[in-house]
Amino acid sequence: MELKRLISDSPVVNAIFAVALSYYLFSGSSPEPDSAPIEIAPDAYLYNVDLNDPSQSILNYSNDVSAELTQIKFENQAVEEDIRRLLSDGELKKSTTILLEIAAIAIQQGDKKKLGNIMLLLGKAAINEQELDSAEVYLLEALDIALEFKDNIAAANTYQQLGRLHIRSRELARNAAEAYEKLWIARYQMYMGQYREAKVNLDQVIESNLSIRRYGAAASAYETLSEFHQRFHDVYMAQDAAMEAARLYASSGQITRSQGILESLKNEGLDNLQVASIQGEIDELFAQHLNDVSQNARARDYQMLYRHYNARGDYERAWKLRILASKSLAKTSSRSMFHRQADVLAILYNSNFTMNKARTYLDQASNLFSVEGEYELSSSTQDMYSLIY
Repeated sequence: MELKRLISDSPVVNAIFAVALSYYLFSGSSPEPDSAPIEIAPDAYLYNVDLNDPSQSILNYSNDVSAELTQIKFENQAVEEDIRRLLSDGELKKSTTILLEIAAIAIQQGDKKKLGNIMLLLGKAAINEQELDSAEVYLLEALDIALEFKDNIAAANTYQQLGRLHIRSRELARNAAEAYEKLWIARYQMYMGQYREAKVNLDQVIESNLSIRRYGAAASAYETLSEFHQRFHDVYMAQDAAMEAARLYASSGQITRSQGILESLKNEGLDNLQVASIQGEIDELFAQHLNDVSQNARARDYQMLYRHYNARGDYERAWKLRILASKSLAKTSSRSMFHRQADVLAILYNSNFTMNKARTYLDQASNLFSVEGEYELSSSTQDMYSLIY
C-alpha cells in the first residue's frame, strides 16, 4: 500500500498518523489488538473530549426508567420491586428475561400497549447499559406499537430515546478515539523521555477503555504501562500491569497473547506460586469466554427461530423461544457483548452517520410533543441537539 493512500485531509488525523508511524518504527506494537487494520477515511475526525466531565456525557441524560415501570402497571408489586432493583444494579440481562415473560402474557391477553411500554423500558435500560444494538431492536418494536395506536406521546418518547441511542453511539466513538489518540501519544512520549506526561496519559487511556468496554485496547495499554515501569526497573509494578493485560486478553478469548505474556513473566523470574495463580485465573477467564461464546450462539439460534415463528403468526411459540434466548444471554458474563469491536477509526467514521439519525429522531420527537401541546418536552428534546457533535 502506498503511504499517500493513508494521508487524510484532516490535520488532526494526520498528526495522529505521524505519531503512530513514529512509534511503529521503534516498537511495532498496535494499540488496537482486537481490530483489523483499515485505511483512514478523509473525514474521520477526532474530537477532544474530557472523559471525566459529566457535562460531556449523556450516560445520565433521560435515563430514569421509573416512568416506564409505572406505565407497565404490574399485577404483582413484588415483581415490580425485583425489576426495579435489578435495573438499578445494572442487571439488565436478568431483568430482561422477567420483562419478556410479562410481555408474552400481555400478548396472550391482547394488551399491545403494555407490550409497547415494556419494549420502551427495555430499550431505555439497554442504552444505560451500553447494549445499543439490543436497545434499537426494543425501541423500534415500541415505536411500531405506538404508531399502530396513533399514540403521539408514546411515539414521541420512543423517537426521543432513539435519538438518545444514536447520540450515545457517537459519544462512545469519540471517547474511543480520544483513548486511541492518547495511547499513541503516551508511547511517543515514552520514546522521547517525557515519562511524567506518558504515565498520566496511560492511566487515562486504561480508565477510559475500561469504562467504554474496549477490553482489548485496555489490555494493550496495560502492556505499554508494563514497559513504562520496566524502564524504571520497578519489577513489581511492571509485573502487575503485565498480569492485568494477560487477564484482559484471556477474558476476551485471546489466549495466545495471554499465554505469551505469562511466558515472558516466567522468563523474567516471576515466582512459581504467582505463575500458578495467574495461570489459574487465565484458565478460568478463558473458560468463561468459551461459555459466553456458546451461550451467545445458542441465543442467536433461538432468536432466529423466534423471528421465523413470529412471522408465521405463531406468537406463543415465538415468544417462548425469545425468552429462551434471553435466558441464554443471562448466563453470560457482563463483558460478553463487547469481546470484539471494530477498529476505532471505523467506529468513529461510521458514527458520522449516527449524528444524522439522531437529528432525524429528535426532530420527529419534538414535532410530536408540540402537536400534543407538550411544549416543555418539545423544548427539552431540542436541548439534546447540543449533544450531537
